[in-house]
Amino acid sequence: MQPVENEKITEQSEFEAETSDVLSCESSTQNDVDFVEENDQVHIHPDHNELPVYPGFQYENPTFNESAYYSPAPVESVYSRPGDVSWNMYSPGICVDQPYPRTRESENGRNGTQRERYNGLVGFLRAMALVIICTFFSGAAAYVVMDYRIGRGDFSNTNQVILGGGYPDRQYEDNTGTPIAIMPGNMSAQDIYDMARTQVVMISTESPGIFGAPDSPGAAAPISGTGFIVSGDGYVLTNFHVIELAFRNDLPIHVILNDGVSFEADVIGFEISNDVALLKIDASGLSPVMIGNSDAIRVGQTVYAIGNPFGDLVYTMTDGIVSALDRVVSVEGKSIRTFQFSAAVNRGNSGGPVYNTDGEVIGIVTAKIVRGNVEGIGFAIPINDAIEIASELIEHGYISGRPLIGITAQTVSPGHAEFYDWVVGAYVRSVSQGSAAENAGIGTGDIITALGDEEVDSMQDLRFALRNHRAGETTTITVWRSGEYLELTITFDEDMYAGQPQIVPVPEPDSPDPFENIP
Repeated sequence: MQPVENEKITEQSEFEAETSDVLSCESSTQNDVDFVEENDQVHIHPDHNELPVYPGFQYENPTFNESAYYSPAPVESVYSRPGDVSWNMYSPGICVDQPYPRTRESENGRNGTQRERYNGLVGFLRAMALVIICTFFSGAAAYVVMDYRIGRGDFSNTNQVILGGGYPDRQYEDNTGTPIAIMPGNMSAQDIYDMARTQVVMISTESPGIFGAPDSPGAAAPISGTGFIVSGDGYVLTNFHVIELAFRNDLPIHVILNDGVSFEADVIGFEISNDVALLKIDASGLSPVMIGNSDAIRVGQTVYAIGNPFGDLVYTMTDGIVSALDRVVSVEGKSIRTFQFSAAVNRGNSGGPVYNTDGEVIGIVTAKIVRGNVEGIGFAIPINDAIEIASELIEHGYISGRPLIGITAQTVSPGHAEFYDWVVGAYVRSVSQGSAAENAGIGTGDIITALGDEEVDSMQDLRFALRNHRAGETTTITVWRSGEYLELTITFDEDMYAGQPQIVPVPEPDSPDPFENIP
């Protein structure tokens, strides 16, 4: 047996000698990547060239396992050879004292994965830092804004009256009872009509007879106009001219709902110069309209008018567009600021709502052009003006803040001015004692030509100029007196009767009408 062992040792020495060039650290193939890729992973057993040898692998043939070239026993991963050169047992032929020449596959698989993980971690940390910074600055900005608004009193409890309803969660069709989702800005004409039938009402008034009594006592009063509900507890908006005749003659006014139920209405107040009236019926659980913003109206946008034309075509819907803004029209001698629209309206539509495509009311129908065969020219009061009036009447019982000069006056037309050699403006016929006008030095016979920065060529101009001021404000007022202009300073009084449901008599002027004798 001893010779066999010596023979094996001799063979092993010869094999090591033959492979010493390959295992040398100075071998030219040591750092050759291609060489490593092809030869780094396996060894060929010297006795069995077709069978590769892997670290820790055992052949099924015991002869191979007992070979001196391979031992199944555990070995250390690094061992020394003569010359103090370290070798990696599991990377045969690779010198561990030099940089490990990894293959392209192992390089990408190891460093690439680590780099991707590192980059992903860095990106996540950067994103989290950005979110934290944005959240901090957003919170700081919100705090500053809220602190400013609270300091300004935006959230103080002032018992403010809120009119109009919110967006309904659903609306029901009459024919199927199926709920229809109603979303702002996504309402069809059909949805708006179904909703409006619960919000729009008919206004019925009796006409006075020859001696002031109703024409047909006990008979059903005709439908004289339209209105709409602005609160669930029974407040209704309409035009003043719809109820004016009945109000002045102390005749009943009725509000009729969609289901035919009729209520006698009380007149809470009105403003003649804006042709707006607020009524109240004894009812609850009503469906108020959604109030839009008439300041956001744009020419060309689609609108719908719903009303009771001619008093018998109830709940008629027409469509059109906004045709123009800031039109001043005269309704029964009153100059009213309106917007123009093209939806067809007729007698009986007055007081009815104008809807936008969001299902919000943006105006109140007040007039139409009656000129030959002209159609498609209607006018509506901006809802912002009407709701302000209604809110003031409910909260204060009158329209607070309305300025008062304290005069009676009439227009000096260009013809009058030329005849008398005067200037155009508002001719003062009387001045109330103790009024703002008297305190400013205005006298009978003066002609007002400007209020603040606005020129005054007529009484209509003076009324519109007053709308830009409030009681207690101080401004300049220019008058023409005896051939010269005077600039005075006036502080407005408050009109305590503004909007109250009573007709305030106009005081008799101190001077006669200067134009009654003009040929």
